[in-house]
Amino acid sequence: MTAVKKVKKERLTLSAIRYARVLSELGIARETVEEAFEAFEAVPELAEVLASPVVDGSQKHAAIDRIFPKEIRSFLKVAVDHGQAGIMEEIFQAYEEQRLRKEGTVTARLRFVTIPSKEQQERMEAYICKEFHGTRVQWEMEEDASLIGGFVLSVEGKEYDYSMQGQLARMEQQLIRR
Repeated sequence: MTAVKKVKKERLTLSAIRYARVLSELGIARETVEEAFEAFEAVPELAEVLASPVVDGSQKHAAIDRIFPKEIRSFLKVAVDHGQAGIMEEIFQAYEEQRLRKEGTVTARLRFVTIPSKEQQERMEAYICKEFHGTRVQWEMEEDASLIGGFVLSVEGKEYDYSMQGQLARMEQQLIRR
């Protein structure tokens, strides 16, 4: 059974997706990218310092040179110089999703009140693989009592809202339009 975990970011920004695409195209070893991500994850203040307008650009570059592997330094310096240090975790998340997508894995985010049965999950996986031309599904699941009932499935920018909260909101909109 799939483990339930918190989703870091429901929707990725266009900037993060673009920087992730560039990172992917640079051909930097996956291990190097993971090492850089782990550095940002281990020291959250690092992104704050690299994003700070108080810290001089040359000091930021020196910090990057001291902390990160040589292969990824230029990418990080460009991202920092363009004010993207604050979204580095998001860039790494987008990079990982793109890497998985190249391998045929589709990332699906599921928010639910009650965890779906194995049979329900298998039917969703079959639909996702068919609709998004994947070979397997990587699940990110989050329990969300605010949905009242049902679930919300998000895949590659498309959202399928089968929650009670969503149904109530749609009914309210229909009543307001009358």
